Amino acid sequence: MQAEEEQQNLPKLPAVWQLIQGNHYSHRKRKQQDEDDIMVCHCPPPWRGGDGCGPNCINRMLCIECTEDFCPCENQCNNQMFTKKQYAKLAVRRAGPKGFGLYAEEDVAAGQFLIEYIGEVLEEEEYIRRKQYYIQTGQRHYYFMNIGNGEVIDACRKGNHARFINHSCEPNCETQKWMVRGELAIGLYTLRRIKAGEELTFDYNFERYGDKPMRCFCGSKKCRKFIGGTQESTANIVELGDAEDVTNDPEPVMVREEETDAMVQAMLDKEVGTTQRGWDNKLLNRWGGGRLWDGV
Repeated sequence: MQAEEEQQNLPKLPAVWQLIQGNHYSHRKRKQQDEDDIMVCHCPPPWRGGDGCGPNCINRMLCIECTEDFCPCENQCNNQMFTKKQYAKLAVRRAGPKGFGLYAEEDVAAGQFLIEYIGEVLEEEEYIRRKQYYIQTGQRHYYFMNIGNGEVIDACRKGNHARFINHSCEPNCETQKWMVRGELAIGLYTLRRIKAGEELTFDYNFERYGDKPMRCFCGSKKCRKFIGGTQESTANIVELGDAEDVTNDPEPVMVREEETDAMVQAMLDKEVGTTQRGWDNKLLNRWGGGRLWDGV
């Protein structure tokens, strides 16, 4: 009983996540693409140093990235956005009652690739376990993205800055699924021209977590008042889930991919419910001991 009381009196730790450069597959190895399976476009090599594989590239039209060393345009290929990480200039900032959000730091044209949505690729069993854990622990932010073929990306513990993109009922971005070196990848793309300083959003349109829909703070004139489902499917809902103000939540803590010691791993595992008992006090001591971490 005393141990339980001590556990409840522990101060809340900031959310911890690890910046990674590509998807981590929790239940299998990344696919090794056979040469016979590589889609090769027929784009003519550009003259005088221009860009190849433009809008008329057959691979681009099919949402397939050209594979390095196989594209006829070679190093002038302009259809390797994911592989070459040709991301827009983005920043993470506070976004009022939504917590933190993803913002453009430059003007971005309509239809432009912004960033890949990266995280841990889970099979269905682990996805269900994590979803239940997040519900039981009162998790307010969810980072699931359905990638298809029975797999889901979860950017809660590991991911990149795309994890901070918020929902809007009138979004300025959308997700697109692309085939990249034999694996499905999810990219964020603009739906319209976006000005520097504008928050990036997309329509989550995910299933609800828990018995009540999540309250929406997008502020759009088209706001549905909650996240998940449609107005028709929730016409009889009277009470929305309690909305906790996250405006002053502590800044999430980012650790680099090279941080691999046991304490860092315990901090990350705590986010998804796999930390061994007895680590909480150690984590607090580590946090209060002056170790430098990167914010968001």
